[in-house]
Amino acid sequence: MYTVLPVLGAALGWGLTRIAEWVTGLSWFPFQGLFELFLRLPDAVELIAGIALGTAVGLFFAVWIANEMLTVTVGRDAIRLKRGDFEQEVARADVASVFVEDKLLVVLGHRRQELAQVHFDLDRDRLAEALRRHGYGRLSDGDPYGDRFKRWVPGADGLPRGADALLKARGHALEKSDESDLRELREELAGLDVVVRDRDKKQYWRLADPA
Repeated sequence: MYTVLPVLGAALGWGLTRIAEWVTGLSWFPFQGLFELFLRLPDAVELIAGIALGTAVGLFFAVWIANEMLTVTVGRDAIRLKRGDFEQEVARADVASVFVEDKLLVVLGHRRQELAQVHFDLDRDRLAEALRRHGYGRLSDGDPYGDRFKRWVPGADGLPRGADALLKARGHALEKSDESDLRELREELAGLDVVVRDRDKKQYWRLADPA
């Protein structure tokens, strides 16, 4: 990313003169004055400015993409997850199992509670090797408690007090694909020992073991 995107940006910047000439021929296009000012520059300055601008734009997108990518750091003492503004650390002593299913990386605790969940788009084999090397055991093929989930409907029996309202609010967030609200409500449900999964805009739940 830090090589290809700046090079592509520089190539686009090199062709900025032709782009500017084309844009100035479109009376409806905004920022006509900026493009006309660019075309008034000496040819050598125009070329250098175009390449520099294109390189800077390419570097900006490389930094932005890298920041939005998931980083999983597996150490002897903890697993650290980071993507954009989201960052979480799970202590090694708290981890019972780790699995990847439906493009999700999930860390479970010893009470079968969910300690972490994040969208996973990395190399599964490398993650499995890192877990094995640092003593976390093998990467599970799927959720070992997947058969315990029930589809949530309002007023479902067996939910602790307050969980139904949280699931209802989370259902609205799920319809709007509001990732921030979904994560916050998932954490509140985890505090009630409720584990939740999403499938086709539907919520499924199970309970963790009591403390």
